Amino acid sequence: MQHIPTKLDHEHEFIAGALALDFANTIGGNRDRVTHDHLVRYADLVVFAQQAGQLSDTHAGKLLALAKQDPVAAGDVLRRGVGLREAIWKVFGPREHARAGDLAIVSEEAARAAAHLRLERQDDDAIAFVWGSDIALDRVLWPIARSAAELLTSEMERATVRECESETCSWLFLDRTRNHSRRWCDMGDCGNRAKARRFRERRRAKGAARA
Repeated sequence: MQHIPTKLDHEHEFIAGALALDFANTIGGNRDRVTHDHLVRYADLVVFAQQAGQLSDTHAGKLLALAKQDPVAAGDVLRRGVGLREAIWKVFGPREHARAGDLAIVSEEAARAAAHLRLERQDDDAIAFVWGSDIALDRVLWPIARSAAELLTSEMERATVRECESETCSWLFLDRTRNHSRRWCDMGDCGNRAKARRFRERRRAKGAARA
């Protein structure tokens, strides 16, 4: 959904169906005409992770404090985050934009993240991977990189990745409709605008024909 806000509000919309794709969607407009960028400070990565349910308020506070103590390291993680975002969009988006280096970026971040996973027994006696309790500035990137890796290695899921068909939108999403007919990132935004545009075009065409 590519609205143009009067100010950067840092509110994220999780409509893609996969965390990695939602992260790729933190740019407004399309890649040729960006209207706003939700990742301009390290704190923006923390906000995204919190809103995605990947980071507790306690961990968020500790990461922000750590970033304040070491702004250079925080800036490096921000650059890695932006690089990961662009790599995700390119490996899942239009094929002509993909480069071998983009897959390498996702692979490197996924490998870094995997080092912080551990197996833990759940309340229902199931055993699952969970993130360690490490307080590291790049913790905000771990679940995103893992999501991208899981999506890339699932042929079935990867085949459902689509790019919004709006002329002003480059958002990605998983098309899980029964007949694979989803065209818009959000029917209430890009879909409605496309409908309104087609309606106006039909009216102009009818007017021209009568003239």
